[in-house]
Amino acid sequence: MTNMPNFSSLSIKDLLEARDQFHIHLMKKENVLATAISRYRIRKEDPWPEKQPETKTVSAPKPQVKKKERTLENSEVREYSWPCILVFVEKWKDPDALYKIDYQDIVPNCVYMPDGRVVPICVVEAPKIDKRDDFIDVSKLRFPKNVLSGGQPLIVQIQGSEHIASIGCLVTDGNKVYALTNRHVAGEEGTIIYSKMGGALKRIGVTSQKQLGKVSFTEAYDGWPGRNILVNMDAGLIEIDDLDMWKTEVFGIGAFYRMADLNTSNITLDLIGKKVSGYGARSGKIDAEITAMFYRYKSVGGTEYIADFLIGPTGKKKGLDIAPGDSGTLLLMDDIKKENEKEREIKRPFALMWGMHEFAENSASRKIGYALASCLCNMCKKLDVDLIREWNLDIDNTWGKTGHYKIAARACDLVSDASLYKLLQANKDNIGYSDEYLEAKDDIAKAKSEEFIPLADIADLYFRYKRFKTEGSNHYADMDESNENVYEGKTLLDLCLDESNIDIDVWKDFYGKLDEADPKDRARDGILPFRIWQIYNQMVKSLKDGKVDEFICAGGIVSHYLGDTTIPLHVSYLHSGIPGQETKVHSDYENGLLDKNMPKVFEALNSINEKVKAEDLIAGGKGAVKLAIGTMRKTLETLPPMTIIECFDNYSGQGKYQKAWDELGDATVKNLADGCYKMALLWESAWKEGGGENIPENKLKEIDKDVLMDLYKNYYFVQSFNINSPKFKEVLY
Repeated sequence: MTNMPNFSSLSIKDLLEARDQFHIHLMKKENVLATAISRYRIRKEDPWPEKQPETKTVSAPKPQVKKKERTLENSEVREYSWPCILVFVEKWKDPDALYKIDYQDIVPNCVYMPDGRVVPICVVEAPKIDKRDDFIDVSKLRFPKNVLSGGQPLIVQIQGSEHIASIGCLVTDGNKVYALTNRHVAGEEGTIIYSKMGGALKRIGVTSQKQLGKVSFTEAYDGWPGRNILVNMDAGLIEIDDLDMWKTEVFGIGAFYRMADLNTSNITLDLIGKKVSGYGARSGKIDAEITAMFYRYKSVGGTEYIADFLIGPTGKKKGLDIAPGDSGTLLLMDDIKKENEKEREIKRPFALMWGMHEFAENSASRKIGYALASCLCNMCKKLDVDLIREWNLDIDNTWGKTGHYKIAARACDLVSDASLYKLLQANKDNIGYSDEYLEAKDDIAKAKSEEFIPLADIADLYFRYKRFKTEGSNHYADMDESNENVYEGKTLLDLCLDESNIDIDVWKDFYGKLDEADPKDRARDGILPFRIWQIYNQMVKSLKDGKVDEFICAGGIVSHYLGDTTIPLHVSYLHSGIPGQETKVHSDYENGLLDKNMPKVFEALNSINEKVKAEDLIAGGKGAVKLAIGTMRKTLETLPPMTIIECFDNYSGQGKYQKAWDELGDATVKNLADGCYKMALLWESAWKEGGGENIPENKLKEIDKDVLMDLYKNYYFVQSFNINSPKFKEVLY
């Protein structure tokens, strides 16, 4: 028996330290092309070992017949494969023959560290092919008819020729939405990016100044060794022209789960062999696996260049079917999520493909393709953007689940009428979520879901993303904007002090004159308080018709818009910061601040027990719109938007949401509390005006979720309009 090192205990840091120490010597060897971190590759023809008793010693190896070359194609990673340094060589050479020529060119079996650690080296013959066919037949690419998504082609016109690449995914900085692709594809800031829709060339956006090229390895992976090493991130953002033209799923794959958060505290060699997939604009569906990590592919002037991942074929496939035009492809790893003691398969985005290497196999008679990719979470961190997913509320201009669902749920507790209270309590889970469920943060608010969505976020998660193109204008109104040449420099808040100006035609005229005096990228069209007027009318009508299901559905939906009136950035022209100096303030305030301080929000709002007072009740749609405008006025007085902007200008990094809460928390809670009471007031006013006392006792019960789904999926039930629609006036007056 002979003692052997316990290679299985080696960490990625151990491998990186060993490679870093020995890499200069390796790369000086004439035959060595590149190195990577992986697990030892076993020739496929080699037998599997017999199981040995658990012991720290193993039998001494028997003398073996001289092995033939090891290649990427004829070898594989097995469950017993040790952690190792992969060394790629131009040509497999027998050590005995090499010793006679120049023993210094022999690649050793191990690296011996000064502290006694021993790290195995696995040599693989994989000569690279530098020349390949870059011609792309555009006529064979699959362009969309009307909606763009990840995996579809984009076109960049550079120096008189067309360059094709893949769209990766959508991301947001809290202000704008971008398509993520490679920097070498997107080009310089301001470059116009095209695709084809319905067969016609169409501009889809312009290249943003937000880009990433090479980044220091130690900056990307803090605490890991990497002298003179640069990571090629190759990330470029395209500022998209029209969000309505996009959807967030990956073409050919579908919706995906949360991004894999890979960092120095959780990356392990368990990633080797992990099954991954993607959809390239040139090659279509890509099924692959992670072959190696931190692939050192080039050395120039003493600086080494690495790709985070080397992606190779699965099983018996001979290389990846990838080609020029697939750059920018989003790669997703297969994973399992446990839910209620059950497991389901999910796809986690983890990398963006930026290049490929073709290796020669069998004396260059065959070319096998491997993809080079960069870690997605590192890109997002450096670019300061968040991934947008189809079934999560991750885009700007949305009041996160905490605000909407809490206002809606708490309002159910504050009505005074006993019958209405009984009805709302029975339907509380249909309208919102409990505090405990919100804090669990599990499968909440699925955009465009075919499963039931609690009513308080239908406006965002169903109407906005699946039902109405005009929905966006229903969520805001810039009540504090003015121009000295328009209406004597008055704001909408000023104008609406005169009740005769609470009129859709007056607002339309006001917006038109502002657009002429100070044009923006989009015409002004915010109609938030009028949306509340419209749905209040529906609540009253439904009750008068004895349709309790419609009353609950309409009331649950309108709670979203009432919640919007309590958000300073939804009722101000400063919604994304000072014009021309836009920041992430919108998402920082509406999502980050509340989500990070949920317990404090819930404790404060749960302590409010003021029930609706009879003297506060309103009547008619005009009463509802006046209530909404009054709430917006109070919101801006309680927490001016500039206070929020200046606060987040002062705080960044770890702990910023706690510091911001100390400054903004009290005023935020006051606005939320006002929203809870005002929503309860809408419920009770509509109940009284609609003759709720005539509703029989047997109807004061929970409404079936399928019934509510049928209602909110009905296009004509509380249909969304824009300010210029003649039908909008019809549902108001």
